[in-house]
Amino acid sequence: MTSRQQPATTAAGLDPATLTREQLQGWACALCGAHLTVDRSLGTVTVDHGTTRTTYEVWACAPACDVRPAPPAPTAWGRFLVHAVDCADCRTGQRCAAGNGLHHAVREAVTAAAP
Repeated sequence: MTSRQQPATTAAGLDPATLTREQLQGWACALCGAHLTVDRSLGTVTVDHGTTRTTYEVWACAPACDVRPAPPAPTAWGRFLVHAVDCADCRTGQRCAAGNGLHHAVREAVTAAAP
């Protein structure tokens, strides 16, 4: 495996794909996502963005947080996007019953949230 073919690596034991921009920039804890005031270094993570490879130093709460937040529940829009990315009909603009139903749920959620 050449260096270009190697997957993203981490010295901190974290999956770089799960880290937010704030966590990669050192503004939020890489473990719990809380805003950092007192921090400690976890090491570096390397993220591949197409042909670009970037290494970030990641930080965590000090002395230790040991907390990982539960992932947020998927929203109607998130469910629609996940479907649309994987559905050949949705990507080409064709009618898709599942995509149409998910898009309808998005419209209902927007209407319900409107004042």
